[in-house]
This record gives sequence, C-alpha cells and structure tokens, in this order.
Amino acid sequence: MFTDDTIQTIDRFVTHVSTVPANLGQTVGLHLREKVAASVAASDKPHVVLFVHGGFSPSNVAYDLDYQSDYSFMRVLARAGYDVFAMTHTAYGSSPKPMMDDPTNVDPAHQHHLIPHVLKAVTQPRYPFKLVSSRTEHDEVETVVKFIMELRKVDKISLIGWSTGTPRAGGFAAMHPEKVDKLVLYGPAPYFPSDTPPNPFPEPGAPMILQSWDRLIGERWENDCRSEGQVEHLEIREIMWKALMQEDGLGATWTADGRGIMRAPNRMNYGWRANIGNIKAPTLFLLGEFDNYVNRFPTWSGLNMDNRVFIKVGCASHFMQYERVRFVLHKAALEWLSNGTVEGQRVAELQSDRDGKLASLMR
Repeated sequence: MFTDDTIQTIDRFVTHVSTVPANLGQTVGLHLREKVAASVAASDKPHVVLFVHGGFSPSNVAYDLDYQSDYSFMRVLARAGYDVFAMTHTAYGSSPKPMMDDPTNVDPAHQHHLIPHVLKAVTQPRYPFKLVSSRTEHDEVETVVKFIMELRKVDKISLIGWSTGTPRAGGFAAMHPEKVDKLVLYGPAPYFPSDTPPNPFPEPGAPMILQSWDRLIGERWENDCRSEGQVEHLEIREIMWKALMQEDGLGATWTADGRGIMRAPNRMNYGWRANIGNIKAPTLFLLGEFDNYVNRFPTWSGLNMDNRVFIKVGCASHFMQYERVRFVLHKAALEWLSNGTVEGQRVAELQSDRDGKLASLMR
C-alpha cells in the first residue's frame, strides 16, 4: 500500500511513574518507536498495533532491524497501512536501567564474562534483589497503551508479542480486555512456575543477567537451525548482534574480546498460566517447529476464546522473524489483524511447510 519512502519513523519517550522497586515512584521515560505513513497518521481512528518485546532483545532490534526491506516487522505492517508502535521496557535499550550500570549487580553466576576485564573476582551484588516483575511490566504496557490511545484517538489497539513479550502483551490483554482488539503471539514463553508474586517482594538475588554472543547465536539460534536454507543471509546474525550492542551501550564495553555482552533484567515472572485463560481478544498463535516446541506448545491449550488460530511454522526456530519463513509470520499476522482469520478460518490448528502452504495440524 505504501512505499518505504512514505513511512515515517518517530521516536518518543512516554512519561511513566515507575513501579519497579529499584526506582519506585520515580518519573521515567519509556522509549516508544512509531512507524507510520503520513496519511495514516492524519486519518481518523487508524488501525493501531503495538509490539511488545521479549526477555533479551529490545523492540528496536526485535521488530525494526535495519536490514533489507522485510526484516523489520514494523515496516511490513506500516507499508500495509497500519499505525505501528513498539515499546521498550525498563532495563532495555533507551529506557531506564536502574542498578544496571554497576557490574557488581550482575548475577554472580554470570560474572565470569566480566573477569578480569571489568571485575577482578566474583562480587556480591550491591543491590541484592531481582529487578523487574510481571506486574511492573504490565504497568508499563498500560501506560504506553493509554498514551497511544490518547495520541491516536482510538478505543482499542492490537498487540503483538514475541517470546517473553507474549505474557507481557497477553497479561495486559487479560486484565484490560476492553482496550485490546486482536493479539498476535509468537514464540510463546512457557508457563511460569508460579501464578503469585514472590514473597518477600522484591525477591532476593541480583538485578542483572547477561547474554553472550555464544549463548544467543550459538546455543539459542544455530543449534535450532535444522533445515537447509532456514537462514537465508548468515550475516543477519552479526547485524542483529551489532544492533543489540548499539542498543545496550555500556555492555558493548564489558568484554575484552570486543564482542561485548548484552545486559538484561533479572525478572520476577508469574501469572502467565492464570492470565492466558482470561484473554478475550481474538488470538493468533505461532510457534516454530524447532522452537522448544514441547515446552512452549502447552500454552496454546490455555486459550479458550472463541476466535483463535494456531500455526506450527515449519522450518522455523525461536527467531523466525529473521529466517526464510518470516513471510509466513507476516502474511498470517496481516490477515489476522485485518479480519481475525487465517485463510478465512477463525478457529483452527494449522501447520505450514517451508513454502508457507498451510494444512491441518498433525499432532
């Protein structure tokens, strides 16, 4: 519908009163990116979509990677006429990172990455608690959704979540059904061990964990590349990592090998099992066949709304948006956001092959 040169990118900071224990009550700015054609932004009540990122990759990398034309999920939707936003939670990207500039606040189990370049030896955290929780993240989604609804004068928006972004987006949808039009959840997080907050709160521990190149690219991605041609452009891994380091900033300087390391919050996760059963919005659920399928698939069974479709995406890992079959994700999401259907079906369990052909799921 729109060419790339008509798409505007707008970066904002949304005012939020933090409920994160480490900076409780402080007024902070949550980073929010928008991609939209000028004519769509000026229209009355545009169809608005908000991306919510996962546990390690901030939204600018997860959904708006600057590589070719279709590696940015945001750009794909904006070209199709949607007003597209992506938020970044506390502890990621350009949003606040309380307690995270001090390397002693890295979980001791991860401090070996910093020795001896940054730390001389394993050190106990100066702030001895985990940093963020499911509740604080739902609060941040609520603030951002309210901002977007007021900005664009809409009554509802649609949400897209990847990985840990699924309980973040899905939890908000469960608690605020009147504000959510449709959901697209892919690479869903498995159920959390608990449906209740830790006691005591905040939970003792460390505020920060780390993810290295070897962990992200090697263990979490390359090990799940099991189909010929699954990753079309191998350089995408380096491009993604460089984008992560640019977003992180300080972590890029914390290793001696020049690779850098990615900082992320140590989270207090709870409530996903309870929330998923309370989601009312029509929900599209996608899971790659090589994406820890056995542990992630049960979350699909927790959904009970009338309008829901599952797609087992063939030849896909947890990083399907960077792989050959990303077109399956894009095509299904576009039809779902528009009509609440996949190939005309409102309730279905499907599987796609490497060419995107859909058939009934064979369990």
